Amino acid sequence: MSCLVAEDNPHMRSILRSVLSGFGIRAIYEASDGAEALELVVDRKPDIVLCDWAMQPFGGNEFLKILRGDRDPLICTMPVLVITAHAKRTTILEAIGIGIHGFVAKPIAPAILYKHMCDILQRQQVEGPSTGIMGPGDQKTRSLDITDLSGMAPKDQPDPAQALALL
Repeated sequence: MSCLVAEDNPHMRSILRSVLSGFGIRAIYEASDGAEALELVVDRKPDIVLCDWAMQPFGGNEFLKILRGDRDPLICTMPVLVITAHAKRTTILEAIGIGIHGFVAKPIAPAILYKHMCDILQRQQVEGPSTGIMGPGDQKTRSLDITDLSGMAPKDQPDPAQALALL
């Protein structure tokens, strides 16, 4: 298995590399911004991309827009898990609208990262390649697996649009 880490903070890239190595992933590619990540996606074709949202000068949203617009079916359906400290509802909805497969807020525990990566890769295998999860308002909205780490979720099941902020 191979993984691309697109993160502008060298310390965070190092942490993610160590965690991914601990999962047994040996082919780990690193990019310091979205432009470099695009080059590595085309060249290396990783199995999954872990992408920060707020990178300078070329951020996660620009990276995703270009990735999803690619003509190559392998590249435009590449699984992308956004890992960012910018976990506002508007950011999450924008990312879903562009086409992500998962979204987690920093700081992230290795067990949570592992679960999200496994879920994404399993979904791609079972349901086939896709350009991301369906968001609220999409015609085929699927149930989002939402883990409330904040303890602030209502006791009953929230609707997916409200629950996104709890990722």
